[in-house]
Amino acid sequence: MAELVLEQVILLGEALENDDYELANQIVERDDMIDVLEKENDNLSQIAILEAITNRNILGMGDVDNEIVLKKDPLRFALSAIRITRNMERMGDQVVNCAEVFRYKTIRPGVFKKEEPMGLILSRVTTLAGMAIESLVEEKERFMGSVNTIEDELNGLCDDAFKKYRSSEMEKTEFADVYRIILALERLGDYAVNVAEELVRLNTGKDIRHLENSSVGSVRFP
Repeated sequence: MAELVLEQVILLGEALENDDYELANQIVERDDMIDVLEKENDNLSQIAILEAITNRNILGMGDVDNEIVLKKDPLRFALSAIRITRNMERMGDQVVNCAEVFRYKTIRPGVFKKEEPMGLILSRVTTLAGMAIESLVEEKERFMGSVNTIEDELNGLCDDAFKKYRSSEMEKTEFADVYRIILALERLGDYAVNVAEELVRLNTGKDIRHLENSSVGSVRFP
């Protein structure tokens, strides 16, 4: 599933940059495969949760204080698997959202290849997705610091793109569709970051979501 989602992200970049509407259609059609895999993974994870509850009792984890996180806790692994699967499925949804809007052909050719910051946005989204999927395959959180940096850059690029096209002479329909794609790409990046954050929680027991907004402060991982 992870590899398929990443492939969809890469294909989206190719479709947008090359104004390939047929490829956009294929991306939309391929989304059913991700949905099927999401259901399969979800069912497996639910079964794993039931088994994990039993195993926790067998291993003597049932009486452990909730604040103490055990890396080998099977229940925590099963719960993380569900969260990761959900976020990957949503990454796929955002890819499809972009492809569906793009194939309306309301956006003039060359916008995603020749104009900045759209080309940079595509590059950063692909990088984030690649980091998240690679970390997932390796079962490591080694990209977390870089993921945070690229996410901040992506958010800034999306804001720059919105301001650029809002103040341009672009027709309302074209602007609306460009804006919808910008929002979907930004959200795609958010879901990729969610996957990376869940991997940190799975490997370290630390929940690092939204720490920059709390009094605890920001935690970065090398």
